[in-house]
Amino acid sequence: MMSFSFLAGTMKRLAIVALTLGAAAGAAPAEAQQKIDLKRAVAPDVSVRISGAFSTLRIVAWNKDTVQVVGSVPKGGRFDGGFAGPPSEPSRGGKMYVETADGAPAGTLELRVPAGARVWAKGGTATIEVSGMTGGLDLFIVGGVVRVNASPRELNVESMDGAITIDGAPGWVRAKTATGDITMRGGSPDAAFGTVSGTVRVSDGSFERARMESVSGALIFAGDGARTGTVTFDSHSGAIELALTRKATFEVDATTVTGTIDNQFGPQRPVSGREGRGQELGFATGMGGARFQVRSFKGTITVRAR
Repeated sequence: MMSFSFLAGTMKRLAIVALTLGAAAGAAPAEAQQKIDLKRAVAPDVSVRISGAFSTLRIVAWNKDTVQVVGSVPKGGRFDGGFAGPPSEPSRGGKMYVETADGAPAGTLELRVPAGARVWAKGGTATIEVSGMTGGLDLFIVGGVVRVNASPRELNVESMDGAITIDGAPGWVRAKTATGDITMRGGSPDAAFGTVSGTVRVSDGSFERARMESVSGALIFAGDGARTGTVTFDSHSGAIELALTRKATFEVDATTVTGTIDNQFGPQRPVSGREGRGQELGFATGMGGARFQVRSFKGTITVRAR
């Protein structure tokens, strides 16, 4: 009925990261820490890559055309960092890496960048927190948590077991997990969320084009579709819940193969599927509004008012 191949690449890449970086979190005593303070003048749209065995990474936008990394790693560990171009000129790119003696995540870093920068970050079991960014973000973890409190131009987040939380209105957003939960509070013109068994919750925003997919995880949507926009939901066995406002104009087209549909929004009742199994539900609150397309193989679909 549907393809979940989009998750295969994510799981493969993150499994490699898990083997490379280690999954056990640890912290060295304060007296055994090496201090880090690296600073460089850069272009406003500089590209920065940072990876390795950090346990906490804070990415903070500031109003300076400067990249600064401060923090610490345990003794026996190593922090390497450098920038492209001659030191006398603003750099357009930098790369940094954290290594610990036993491979366990232990470094704590704060990366300060111009708001319009592009940052690529990859960790093992780690916490990544982002604030104020308007440029581009590519974030990858195995376990832990990613929290983004920003509205970047582009946002791509991938995790195996870690949770993803987004507060903002990215211009373009993609979030994928295997077992981790995804929570987004805010809207986007172009969004996609995918999980195997985690729960995806989206609320408090409007979407022009959006897709939510899962295998067994729940998909919960309490947002809005932009006028003439399309929001699509696909699940194999996970529950799908749409909480829609009565004041909006929209169309709902829901289908299951063996699952059930519960319409708590209005009087329309689901009917038997075209092949005599499953259920179908279609209704509209007006013309020219958003379209919600909902498909499940054997999960329950619920439509209600909010």
